[in-house]
Amino acid sequence: MKTKVLFLSAILALVGLNSLAHSAGFNLVTEKQNIALKQTPKKIAVYELSILDTLNGLNIQAQIVPKTTFTGRLAQYNQDQFVKAGTLFEPDLAQLKQLQPDLIFVGGRSAKTLESLQPIAATVDLSPKTDQYMIDLKNRTLNLAKAFKREDLAHKKLKDLDQLQLKVKHQTANKSAVMLFAAGDHYMPHAANDRFGFIYELTGFKSVLPLTEKTDAARPEAGSIEALAIQKKNAEQLNAAIQHNPDYLIVLDRGAVNTQKYASKEGIKTHSVLGQSQAVKHNRVIFVNADAWYITGAGLDNTAFMLKEIAEGISK
Repeated sequence: MKTKVLFLSAILALVGLNSLAHSAGFNLVTEKQNIALKQTPKKIAVYELSILDTLNGLNIQAQIVPKTTFTGRLAQYNQDQFVKAGTLFEPDLAQLKQLQPDLIFVGGRSAKTLESLQPIAATVDLSPKTDQYMIDLKNRTLNLAKAFKREDLAHKKLKDLDQLQLKVKHQTANKSAVMLFAAGDHYMPHAANDRFGFIYELTGFKSVLPLTEKTDAARPEAGSIEALAIQKKNAEQLNAAIQHNPDYLIVLDRGAVNTQKYASKEGIKTHSVLGQSQAVKHNRVIFVNADAWYITGAGLDNTAFMLKEIAEGISK
């Protein structure tokens, strides 16, 4: 009888161990997907730099990345030890089939490739939602941290990020600003619901721009009647914004992406509208890092970098 009891206990213990092993698998849950793997992925491919930045911030290293110029905290991915397979827009399917990653991340520019990648490996879309910047960043970070068992580190970094944001919002209290996207001699003001309008929520600056009307229409061809009409409308919005005398101008220079050559620093001084603004005259213009804002975007460490950049710009 004693032998039977011991045998039964051994079986139950084995079942318990198997259950524990199963529960120790990898589960990444997002709003739209639930990725379940038998074990934590070791070979990871990432095609969205905000995700790469967050993973990097959680001490999770990718092995496969797109062909692009990595800067700042992501500069290590320029090294040859990291396989370059495809671009930020188009992962190289043939190369990925050979590499056989355990998990693939897409988002933003590469989000449309989700279905084509799923036959190769488990693929998850973690596109940032910058219309709810901080809530979305925290959700994406915690989802990754839970799956990769980095929750303590994630909570510490998010707490530090909250404190940094509070510091910046203290600096921007009762101050207004206009976010400008510079492309050559053109300066396009961004309202709160435009692509880079998240800056108002992120920093606490008050926008002097009304919300813009959204459309799903494709971007018109340069020089077309439609493009010229948009250009005229941008000029009108810019005039209206400057008439409100914003305390600060925040400039994202598209030409400085991957070059760090900020032609707008001189161009803004001679601009017919901006050059006459109080913000320019009193040197209250913050030229943000083009790579961080345009390429990397809403990542965990990169968001801290962007907030620090604004804080330093105000303190000058």
